[in-house]
Order: sequence, then C-alpha cells, then structure tokens
Amino acid sequence: MMKKIGIVFAMFALSLVIIPATSKANTVQPYGSGDWDYQGSDVFTHQSRNFKSGGGDFKVCLNKSSKEGNYRLMEEDPFNPDDWVVYDDNPYNYTGDVSFPEDFDSHGCVIYRNIGKYVDGSDHQAEFYLKKWSGGNSTVRAYD
Repeated sequence: MMKKIGIVFAMFALSLVIIPATSKANTVQPYGSGDWDYQGSDVFTHQSRNFKSGGGDFKVCLNKSSKEGNYRLMEEDPFNPDDWVVYDDNPYNYTGDVSFPEDFDSHGCVIYRNIGKYVDGSDHQAEFYLKKWSGGNSTVRAYD
C-alpha cells in the first residue's frame, strides 16, 4: 500500500513539472524592445505600399534582384505633403537618400534611426513607404 501511495505521489509531483513546461511552450511571446517586428513586404516599381511603425528605428531590406539606384523613405500624410525621412547614418550621403546596394548591409538592409517624430494620427503610428526613380521591380521587406 505504501508503495502505491509513493508511486501516486511521484506521478503527481512529475505532473506539476511537466504541465507548466508544456503550457509555456504553446504560448506565443510578443516581441519586446530590441526585437524587429516584421511589417510585411511588397513588390513595387515606383512606390511601395505603406508600412506601420510605432517609432524608434525602422528597417527596410531589399532583395538581391531589386533595381540598383536611389531609394527614399517617405512618411505618408493624407492632409499635408508627405515627409521625407532623411537617412543620416552615412556622413558622406549628401542627398539623404539611400543607394542600393552601396548603402545597404550584406543582408540588403538599411536602418533609419530615431523616427519617432514621424508618428502621428489617432493610431499613433507612422505610415512609411519606399520610393524610387529607376524602373523595374524591387522587393522590400519592412521591420519596425
């Protein structure tokens, strides 16, 4: 009888360890500060679709088959002219645009820092899009 009680107690103790570990494994963890939240992608010729951002830093990545040339990040404003988000991480970049692939890292990405001043509207989000002047398709992925 004591042996059966010991086995039941051991099974109960084991279940207290297994059940919480299993339930945590199935929980989706939200992104935290310092993580990149994927905002989507778009194939475009002249202007990409809008991507939302809550401020901080914003990253755009172009795939390798994207058209070479100058790109400009813009913030859409439906009631005023759109804002030009100047890329200022390169001290030799006098235009504020980014040139693909020269200004992009080895993954085809460039980061715009401290873009909180573009956050506006009732949703407290900035709506960014990428613009280019060279023809041909480019594929952008955006991260907030």
